[in-house]
Amino acid sequence: MLRLFLALLLVSLTILAAMIWSGKYDGSPDPAARFEIEAVRLKPDRGYVWLEAHLKKSGDKDHDLRKPVRLITGDGIEHEPADTTFSGSPETGFTEIWFKFWLEKKALEGPMVLKLNDAELMVKSTAETPELPAGKDTVFRSSKWKKSWLGF
Repeated sequence: MLRLFLALLLVSLTILAAMIWSGKYDGSPDPAARFEIEAVRLKPDRGYVWLEAHLKKSGDKDHDLRKPVRLITGDGIEHEPADTTFSGSPETGFTEIWFKFWLEKKALEGPMVLKLNDAELMVKSTAETPELPAGKDTVFRSSKWKKSWLGF
């Protein structure tokens, strides 16, 4: 009986983990953005924080390099990327993009959206500011920046 219970528990936890890791970052991303957020990584750096958004292509159209990309924080300030990394090429199209932003920690208060290709993607939907352990990266795989009891 105990073995059956443990087997069912293991199967249930495996299914739960698969659902969490395979879920979308934002449940309803704007298709006009042409990309979806895969994850966001925060790295504290001397009173500031690096925010890196990892995007994957979600449609047939490529990213329009002529259109500006901006991170809009809860205080309404628009931030330009400090760095952009592309996977792919202009000839074959970009399949993944990483936008990196240099922000003051207080900019993490409130919701955030990423404007690209004349559309908006939800980066952070929660109001609270996440706790950032010094010298350690924090990765979010959902726009709800709150760690669960499972640690993600």
